Amino acid sequence: MADVPTPRIAVFVSTHRPVALFDSEILRPVQVGSALAAERYPWALHDDDGENISDQNPLYCELTTQYWAWKNIEADYYGFCHYRRYFDFSSELHCENPWGEVMADYINAHSQTEYGLDDATIASVIKGYDVITTEFKDLRRFPGGVSTPRHHFELAERLHPEDLDRVLAILKETHPDYAQDADAFLNGHRSCFCNMFIMRREPFFAYCAWLFPILERFVAETDMSDYSVEALRTPGHLAERLFNIYYAHQMRIGVGWRTRELQCVHFLHPERGDVFEPLSVSGRVVPVVLASDDAYVPMLTTTIFSMLSNASNERHYDVVILERDISAEHKSLMRRFFERFPNATLRFSDAGSLVDGYRLTTNNAHISIETYYRFLIQEVLPGYDKVLYLDADLIVEGDVAELFDVDLGESALGAVRDIDFAGNVGYRDGKRKAYAHDVLGMSDPYGYFQAGVLLLNTAAMRRLHSVDEWLRLAGNESLIYNDQDVLNAECEGRVTYLDASWNVMTDFSGRAERVFSFAPAWAFKAYQQSRQAPRIVHYAGVEKPWNAVGTDQAERYWRYARKTPFYEELSARLMGSPVRARASSPRAIGENSPLRKVVDPLLPIGSRRRELARAIGLAISGRS
Repeated sequence: MADVPTPRIAVFVSTHRPVALFDSEILRPVQVGSALAAERYPWALHDDDGENISDQNPLYCELTTQYWAWKNIEADYYGFCHYRRYFDFSSELHCENPWGEVMADYINAHSQTEYGLDDATIASVIKGYDVITTEFKDLRRFPGGVSTPRHHFELAERLHPEDLDRVLAILKETHPDYAQDADAFLNGHRSCFCNMFIMRREPFFAYCAWLFPILERFVAETDMSDYSVEALRTPGHLAERLFNIYYAHQMRIGVGWRTRELQCVHFLHPERGDVFEPLSVSGRVVPVVLASDDAYVPMLTTTIFSMLSNASNERHYDVVILERDISAEHKSLMRRFFERFPNATLRFSDAGSLVDGYRLTTNNAHISIETYYRFLIQEVLPGYDKVLYLDADLIVEGDVAELFDVDLGESALGAVRDIDFAGNVGYRDGKRKAYAHDVLGMSDPYGYFQAGVLLLNTAAMRRLHSVDEWLRLAGNESLIYNDQDVLNAECEGRVTYLDASWNVMTDFSGRAERVFSFAPAWAFKAYQQSRQAPRIVHYAGVEKPWNAVGTDQAERYWRYARKTPFYEELSARLMGSPVRARASSPRAIGENSPLRKVVDPLLPIGSRRRELARAIGLAISGRS
């Protein structure tokens, strides 16, 4: 087998997919089902090294890691968790959902600190205990009317209750002294979940020597040839119940274990944050980055479509979306739609983990948190030293390759002067001018640029600040336009000003007369000229073509929007109709289940609450 260092404490993290990892020597990722996998992850251990049951992972789930560790690893403590579920080693009691789990977003440095998932804390918590489990919960407190562990198993519609009876019969035959413990547990009201535990070597080896022969006999005596995918996982589900029985028996006979219970943390987004290398394609590449969440996908798609519709056939456009929770369905739909452009590549990167833990707010209702994602570009695309950033509330009428080719020299970025800010500076009250001087520290307030279209010299931006420094600066609550203000304050004197036609703000609510016209004559004239032949039209105000009829330059927007797959949805937004949530997964509860009466009114099908509940349900049922 592979040469694996001997750890004093080894907590194995079972995973079957690429996931984010904590900075830890104790938390050791293991690729489960490696014997069946098409790809072996070089960053993980593998459950098919040495003596193993890796090829039985479809039946045993995360237990293939447990078996592998039992047979091949020398340690003082053995622990097991999952790629999205970890123990909470912190001293703080965290708020739990109705199913008894602490819900968290991302696996990163922030959550590692919050939940004590660093090596020093983990070691200090484990020291002195024989067995650590997740908390034992009273099932009667769960939603859905669950009463006992037996009832809980019977409610799992894809499992077979007779399998529970079959394994109990095997247990009572082979270990009759466990009979009363099995009956007491299954007819009681408390249970711990998820096949998660940490044990000293001696009790761990004794438990494995007890558990696996029982499961092996169950598999040998059970015809599972017609079982569903979920039902095939029955040995893993049974192990979760058998662990509780084993634990109860040891407590009853007084083996003297020193035990402790820890909260379970369920991470909703365990995926890795992507770092992209430059494309290896023929022709010169134009890297373009946009940011969006799932709700903004129709507008995002319209922006990208307008850009590629006017793109040069001689260039290749590397379109990277910094996103937060864009659904798999939306990603698939966008990829299929943009296949018509062979000179473009569409890539998605989950940016949420990179901004998680920062105090990021906006002082304008129409500005979203995604506006901060532009600071991430220098880290997400480390191989590019020049990148074009576009907001997703604009349409492109020119070829952005021409914009990308602008020589920035030593400038940190290229941008268009902000006519709205200049108009505010021109007001007689002097408030915006004072803000620019006193808060932003700018010597030339009329040099303030609009950040919806940015040509970034990412090499220079990296020298100026790290991503961490940019985000902390942008968290200043005294700023009006947080991220845009920070860019202006930090980059003054390092800006190449672009032709105004590359970022033409629309005249919403008569703002050109009320605000823009107060700018210096040269600035206002440049704005008026840019409107004659705009290369990018930016709907930067509160009025957008999809939320207000008669918006300035709306006809340009709809010329592109009506050709996208989201035209009906955009039209519905304009007419004030509710946009129906797209269901992204099959129903988790059968049509005839009595739980429908409880679940459907509270968790409508296709809703975000429904998907969250489904994720929690998977955790409680022990599914990997």
